[in-house]
Amino acid sequence: MNKSDRRYRIPAWPAAVLALAVVLPAWGGPSTTPAAQIPEKPEPLLSGLKVQLASKVLEETRDVWIVLPAGYENGQERYPVLIQLGDLSHVRYSAPIVDVLARNGHVPAMIVVACPEPTPGHHYRDSTPTVVDYLPASGGANKFLAFLRDELIPYLEANYRARPFRVLCGHGLSGLFAVHAVLESPGTFGGVIADGASLTYDGSAILKTAEAKLADPRVRGSIYLGAGNESETVPGLQAFVRLLERRVHPGLEWALEAERDEDQGTAAVPTFYKGLKWLYRAWRIPVEAAAKGIDAVRAYYAGLSEKFGYDIPVTERTLSGRGFQLIREQRFAEAAVLLEVNARAYPDSFRARQDLATLYERTRDWARAAASYEAAAEKAGPAQPELAKFFRAQAERLRKRAPAASLTS
Repeated sequence: MNKSDRRYRIPAWPAAVLALAVVLPAWGGPSTTPAAQIPEKPEPLLSGLKVQLASKVLEETRDVWIVLPAGYENGQERYPVLIQLGDLSHVRYSAPIVDVLARNGHVPAMIVVACPEPTPGHHYRDSTPTVVDYLPASGGANKFLAFLRDELIPYLEANYRARPFRVLCGHGLSGLFAVHAVLESPGTFGGVIADGASLTYDGSAILKTAEAKLADPRVRGSIYLGAGNESETVPGLQAFVRLLERRVHPGLEWALEAERDEDQGTAAVPTFYKGLKWLYRAWRIPVEAAAKGIDAVRAYYAGLSEKFGYDIPVTERTLSGRGFQLIREQRFAEAAVLLEVNARAYPDSFRARQDLATLYERTRDWARAAASYEAAAEKAGPAQPELAKFFRAQAERLRKRAPAASLTS
């Protein structure tokens, strides 16, 4: 299906801890590892913290699971928040996907929050904007939205280092709720990823609401709509996109994609992965922008800051990471653009020179690689003598290769 785009203090830690990721089993036959080396219990790859939040709005206490990004406890950085609706099965894949994409520079590291429904009745109550006869508990979406906006989000911002940019993810009826939340509470969520959103619920009542709500210029952000091969769901999504296409106010973008080889149960994973990458598709600076120099790089990140609503600085780590991605893709000329801009932007950094040395060594430019290692040694200087010694040894190793290379060329 074609896409349609529009341009664009820390509390005491709770005692209950949930392991959210798969523990990898040993591969092969019976283990011959000495018993003393076998851990008493497997170590989780990711863990979540369970808190219980007493809600005045809902008049009940709700479990909230919070997965903090790697290194959270050792820094002061703030993070966007991703709120995952539905049962806990969804956060078991979404938290690791966020982690993988963030480690590879496709998205920022994020605080992932799950707010599961205690019972199926809560799901029908909290996700549906209108009352229908066949679901007596239905129609509680506005109260649940008030819980998220007025209780859960303030709790997260008071107790964790959260950025003011939030992504809301829903599936089926909770996907319907996610669309409802964008229309009813502009600015609360900057991004939505909805998998198989049940927009035909109650005779497609949400579409009638959307037609009026989309005239409000405050309705902004990014909406990614995905679905499996679902003949009941896709028409409602297509009808919603037609309404979006008639919108005259800028600041709202969208995409729609059906996963033809997936069903309602399995489409959630590719939809989440693709939706998150689409939402942050501008996160990695294009080489063309970087080629114009550090001022252009800073201008690019100023634009990103405006889009996401918080300051996104140009960092050495950002440029270095993008450069190394290009090296792994063997796009060496483009990698050189990023890494040379990085070296000029951070003239006192030994790491920037080390990065260039790695690039030149990969391209067999031994002389420039040796010179870059010498520059890295100079920058490391007396503060890190062992590191400087290592860099000089690398430079000497490469200088010995340069004459041999010239004789065989």
